Amino acid sequence: MAKQPTAKGVSAKQVTIDVLRAADGPLKAKEIAKRVIDSGRCSGLKGKTPEATISAMLAVGSRRGGPFKRVDKGTYTVADARAMNGPTQKRQANPRT
Repeated sequence: MAKQPTAKGVSAKQVTIDVLRAADGPLKAKEIAKRVIDSGRCSGLKGKTPEATISAMLAVGSRRGGPFKRVDKGTYTVADARAMNGPTQKRQANPRT
């Protein structure tokens, strides 16, 4: 019997981006985590606290240049397309002129 393709290759970050793109607007972190887990596409979230893992990923990913944007306390949406489509370039802290 042939093996069925699995969703092992889909990262939690990518599933989260997909969930937020499909949403009508910003979502609370808890709701995002619920939708990511319910999608069944993310096999790496089988620990005891997957919601905490996703919340931490959202917090870190909402920093400058990240794929997420924090719009309110614990509420996130997808950042602009540039942040999701490639590496970000670091700006110089003190450019010399």
